[in-house]
Amino acid sequence: MRTTLNLDDSLLHSITKHTGITNKTEIINTALSDYLGKLRRQNLMNAYGKIDIDLDVRELRDRELAELKELYD
Repeated sequence: MRTTLNLDDSLLHSITKHTGITNKTEIINTALSDYLGKLRRQNLMNAYGKIDIDLDVRELRDRELAELKELYD
């Protein structure tokens, strides 16, 4: 999608200097992707302690082994 943006030249220069990325589209796409990742990590951290997960590691391992055994038998 084509969009017109007013970008800070000093920020673009700094990003180019630190990353080696010279294409403005790539800089913006990388920044948007990184920002989305940051937001997702924050949402995950905010969920800490709010989700009750009752997992039995042995039961999960046994279930996985049984599934693998079915595949190879």
